[in-house]
Formats: sequence, structure tokens, C-alpha cells
Amino acid sequence: MKTINFLTGNFIPENCAGTNRILALVKELEKNYKINVICISEKGKKPADIIKFSDNVNVYYIHQKNYDSEKFYTRAVHEFYYAIKLALKSNMFPSDIIIATSPQMFIIPSAGMFSRGKKIIDIRDLVWEYIDENSLYNKLVKKVITVFMKQTIKLYDYVTVTNTHEYKWIVSNIPNAKVEKITNGIESFKFTELNALKEKEVKPFTLTYIGNVGIAQNIKVLVDIAKKIKDIKINIIGEGNKYLELKNYARKNQITNITFYGKVNRDEIIKFYEQTSVLFAQLDEKFKAAMPSKLYEYASTGLPIIYAGLGEARSFINRLENCTTINPGDVKAIEVAIKKYKDKPIALSVNNKKFIQANFIREKQSMKMVDIVNKLLKEN
Repeated sequence: MKTINFLTGNFIPENCAGTNRILALVKELEKNYKINVICISEKGKKPADIIKFSDNVNVYYIHQKNYDSEKFYTRAVHEFYYAIKLALKSNMFPSDIIIATSPQMFIIPSAGMFSRGKKIIDIRDLVWEYIDENSLYNKLVKKVITVFMKQTIKLYDYVTVTNTHEYKWIVSNIPNAKVEKITNGIESFKFTELNALKEKEVKPFTLTYIGNVGIAQNIKVLVDIAKKIKDIKINIIGEGNKYLELKNYARKNQITNITFYGKVNRDEIIKFYEQTSVLFAQLDEKFKAAMPSKLYEYASTGLPIIYAGLGEARSFINRLENCTTINPGDVKAIEVAIKKYKDKPIALSVNNKKFIQANFIREKQSMKMVDIVNKLLKEN
């Protein structure tokens, strides 16, 4: 049985969209291959050095110190350091093929330059596009990193991406690249759970946000909405670097119709969906190339969605029925959208559920990676 080394910045026990994607790929690949997952631990956490994940999968951890990831250059230096360690550790385990996966952007050059053998890069975000060009220095840094990424992506035998924007970027910037789109999505068991949600009248009218509470999401707009529309309930599920700040702000201003629940387990999330009238998501305009995996889960419920954002995610929401897209940070537009759904409740969308089932089940998408691996190994 041939061996694959899988290099990633996210894996169990970390619970995030990146982990879910890698798990789906690993579970499909392990049916025919031995897998060594070489991964970086969560910051400041120290799992065992080695975990036997299954008969065909071993997980090897590189322990990551805690550091301030809010500062771009601090984060960049640490990410590059751990990405190089990841690539060098991979060389300790003989393999027939390497699969490296971002969005930690420095995994791209590190695995490309320091890993040996046939290589696939799974690009989950064009992170360098988000660098602010608010100074000549930043513009230069962005240009240098972009050129660096273009040159090192050429070192790979195959490139996989998650959405149309990334696909077009690769085709435009990497001549003759072999590229395949493997979208993110939702696991079949999660889809089955959400697909089973029944029509239910929810009182009071309840808006729910589930996801990261960080700078890119700017969830403060929902605190402002809670002040404006006092007869609705707002649930915030999840944590992030803005979580405590917003929670304290709401408490100090005595805003009682918004509740911050932090991280909750899967069973509790289902209960929140059952008690929701409309779902909300938002991304700052500079993240227009991103496609939050949470939106696949949202759509699987059939509930109406208000999405404040641009680009890939907006295009996705516009393909659904009974959903609304607006510009990010527009409190007035969010208020108008909420009142529209509040005044005229909408039934769960069967078509949205069918659309997800047909196009965005992770296990089906993961089979594309199996085909790519098989193809590359036959070329040996």
C-alpha cells in the first residue's frame, strides 16, 4: 500500500472548518493509502506527539507556542517558522506523494521548496490578497509575497482550490498549472441532521449568528441592531478575538435582547437552529474571495439567510431562494432585511436543501482528490 504525507495547519482535536475539510479528504484517501498526517497543533496546546487515528492513519504533531496572531508580521514570522518545520518533519517519513494544504500561506512555499517527491497543494484561501495596501511599505510587502507565492506554486504537480475566484487566480497567474476545484461543503451526517429540521413558529422573532467573532466578521453590527429593534432576540454562537469586547459592550450598554453563548457542542447548535427565524453571516469587503463553510450548513437548514458581504459568498447566497444579500457593515440594510422577514415569515426552503445535497457534500467532493492522487501515482 502506497503512502501519502498530508501537511496541514489544522487537524483534530482542533474543531474548525479547516479540520473538517482535511478529515473528509483523509477519510476518503485512507481507504486505499497509508496516511501520515503531519500537522501543527493549536497555539499554546500540546497534544501527544503521535496519535493513531485509524489503521491506516498516523498523526504527528508539531507543538506551536502561544503568540499574538493579531499582529500581521508576528503571525507571518511564526507561520513561516512552523511551516518549514512541517515540511522538514515530513521528510522523516518516506512517502509516495505529498499533499500540503493552506490557508496558512507559508505552507505553500515551505512544502514546495523543502518537501521531496510528487506534490499537491490544496489552496483554501488566497490570504496574501487580504494584505492592506494602506502604505507604500505594505504595497511592496504584498507584491513581494504575491510573486513568492506564484513562483512556489509552480513547484507543485497539481493544485486544488475551493472556489471559482481561486480557480481563476491560478489559471491567470500559473501558466500550465494542473488545477481542480474541490469545494468546501458539509459532511453527509450533518446535512442529514439539518435536513430533518421541521417547520416551526419561533417567538419572539430570533436572528442567529454562528461562527467566528473576529475582526473580519464585524459582529458589532448585530449589537447595534439589537439596540434598534428591541422586540427581537439575537443569538451569537462562537468565539474569537472580538468576543469578550462585544459581550462586555452589550452588558455595559444594558442591551438585553442579544446573548453571547460562546462555543457550544453540536447537539446545542441543532437546538439553536430549531429556535431561529433567520440566520446571519457577514465578512468585511476585503475578504470577498473567501467562502465561509458555515454558509453550506446554513443553507442545509432551509432557513432564510441574511448575508452581508461581497464576492464568492454573495454569489453563493444569490443562488439560493428566500435569502438576502447586502453590503457589509450596513446596519440600516440589515434592519430593513430583518423587518422584511419579521413581517412576512418564510417557509423552510426545500430547494436550498436539494441544492446543497447535489453539490456540496464533502465526501463526494473529496473523491476528486482521490482521483488526482491516483492519476499522479500512475505517472511514476
